[in-house]
Amino acid sequence: METQDQNPIELILSSNPFTLDSGQKRKLFGEAINASFQYHIENNELFGNYCRNFGFSLSENPVELSEYPYIPVNIFKNKRLTSVPADKINAILNSSATSGVPSSIAIDSVTAKRQSFASAKVMADYLGGQRRPFLILDEDPLKSRSADIPARAAATRGFLILSSEPDYFLYSEAGQLHLDRDSFIKTLQRYENENIEICIFGFTYILYEYVIKVLLDSKIHFNLANNLKIAHIGGWKKLESQKVSKFQFLDDVSKVFGVPEDNIFDIYGFTEQMGLIYISKGSFPKKVPTYSEIIIRDFQSLQPVPDGEKGLIQILTPLPNSYPGISVLTEDVGRIVSRGTDKFGRNGTEFEVIGRAKKAEARGCGDIMAEYVS
Repeated sequence: METQDQNPIELILSSNPFTLDSGQKRKLFGEAINASFQYHIENNELFGNYCRNFGFSLSENPVELSEYPYIPVNIFKNKRLTSVPADKINAILNSSATSGVPSSIAIDSVTAKRQSFASAKVMADYLGGQRRPFLILDEDPLKSRSADIPARAAATRGFLILSSEPDYFLYSEAGQLHLDRDSFIKTLQRYENENIEICIFGFTYILYEYVIKVLLDSKIHFNLANNLKIAHIGGWKKLESQKVSKFQFLDDVSKVFGVPEDNIFDIYGFTEQMGLIYISKGSFPKKVPTYSEIIIRDFQSLQPVPDGEKGLIQILTPLPNSYPGISVLTEDVGRIVSRGTDKFGRNGTEFEVIGRAKKAEARGCGDIMAEYVS
């Protein structure tokens, strides 16, 4: 385990998230993911059997990423897969389970350290490494009685590593969220006058529904172009049902806070690979960091599709140590936009998340376990 924790996974973690060129990343990432597969196959009987039934056999040398087995994301809803002894588990992460049974992920100290480190490096690359006040658009979890707040608070907690002081500006009344408007406005005006760098953080739908719409209706605007960055997480399903496009979202947020769209960051990630985050800057695509790689697979055949075509998102990463979440086929639909260096100087694969797969599209993903584990 000690050797596993040092090389080659630690080597890739020591790299900047976006500076390796394609050749450098292919070598380092290939060695790290191969070592990770070897570790989990040797330490997790179910995962080892799954890989063998998949037709995969270990090699000393890395193979093409598309040849490594992948497990469907919904397996974590039915089984708690662990690759370490029970006494090494420090925490259990549960997804929000808005659509059914939650995923359950066992975390040890090695996994937690790697995930926190990777998340902090990616966030710092976009937001800057300096700690700053975070204005959180949610209820204070220490004061709330809402049944939904534990999952939201858990998702928020990992992003506060760059926060010097978190303040909460929403409250619940009769089961409905409300913005503490006066406090929020006074706080923003103070930071605007003092020219202090700050970050507004919240869930996409909550940010728009309970903050942006309220301020737009009140014709309240700020001029925070020089000192505000806005980061939001979560899906777009609720906004899309209200016919609010990403372009309208960016335009409205930009108008209210007086910031360029490039200061608005949309963050994608999921519990089954907690700590790995993919950030889009304004209307640009999301960027894959050094610590992971993405494959898009056909809805039915599950074969890789050419860049530009839509399919199910698969993400590989060598970071998980306590559970085999190293190659996960999600139920999210996406496409690869480009590869290489973007206009901001970041290297890596660019992709966009289009939405959730329909039940018929995701069926092939769910059938994998029945075929290879039964």
